[in-house]
Amino acid sequence: MVRTALIFLALLMPAFAFSQQQGCTDTAALNYNREAVINDGSCIYKPLSVKPPVLIKKLPKKVFETSGLIWWRGSYWTHNDSGGENEIYRLDSLAGKIIQTVKIRNVVNVDWEDIDQDDDYIYIGDFGNNLGSRTDLSIYKLPKNSITDNENDTVEAEIINFSYGDQQEYTIRNRSHDYDCEALIGYGDSLYLFSKNWADHKCRLYAMPKDQGHYILYPAGEFNADGLITGAAIDQNANQMVLCGYKNYLPFVWILSDFVNSDFFGGNKRRVDFKELPATQTEGVTCIREGVYSISAERTKVNRAKIFLLDLNEIP
Repeated sequence: MVRTALIFLALLMPAFAFSQQQGCTDTAALNYNREAVINDGSCIYKPLSVKPPVLIKKLPKKVFETSGLIWWRGSYWTHNDSGGENEIYRLDSLAGKIIQTVKIRNVVNVDWEDIDQDDDYIYIGDFGNNLGSRTDLSIYKLPKNSITDNENDTVEAEIINFSYGDQQEYTIRNRSHDYDCEALIGYGDSLYLFSKNWADHKCRLYAMPKDQGHYILYPAGEFNADGLITGAAIDQNANQMVLCGYKNYLPFVWILSDFVNSDFFGGNKRRVDFKELPATQTEGVTCIREGVYSISAERTKVNRAKIFLLDLNEIP
């Protein structure tokens, strides 16, 4: 009797699996499939361009190369990229004025390109690699409880070192290779890096532990970003992520949603362009509340460094 029941269940399983139709489950997509119950990441969207409101029209000269952004203690925190000081800056959220400077005593700013956080730590990615020849890629881990509210503070970082296991050569190829990186998030017990591919404009995903050590990373995923990815932020409550970037200095974001665990490229991928913000080099992005993100842009020859708003709740 037991054997008969098992055989019956085995016969049912293929039919049950087949009944779980895969396809696009997003009603906003052009290829929405009302029969689909499992999202297979195939959604296609109508091209969309929006003009986001500017929150801070001019950042201070000291952070004109703002290269990463987080929202913490009711303020923006940012840093400069290559050649900048080994410091992070707390900004007034209304005017962008620097209200606190935190120096990290045991590191230098080779090319800091992104910043992220979890409940206990801030992470700074010193992994900018325009030339493609760097072998000293690092992430700096700052305990939040060591940062006071003093106008000037100094802390010490734990250092996480890594290299790309899939990179075979380190000859200088200035802005013509695929081993640059400017985007970082902390998610669960891991850090995730999103590559900035100068050559093919794709984006690879790498994962590594949050613990101090030296790690060799291999790609965990890839998608065609059609541009240069420069920042990342995740809204864990909404199971949603935003990647910011630019192509020919026209900024855009990718909205990643409905992914499973850390398979960020396996869910929906929707692009939003900012065609009315030409010559804008977006660099950092942070989630300030559910569905609402702030994006920073560094100074260019024709535009000031600024912070603008992206409200995904207003996107059709």
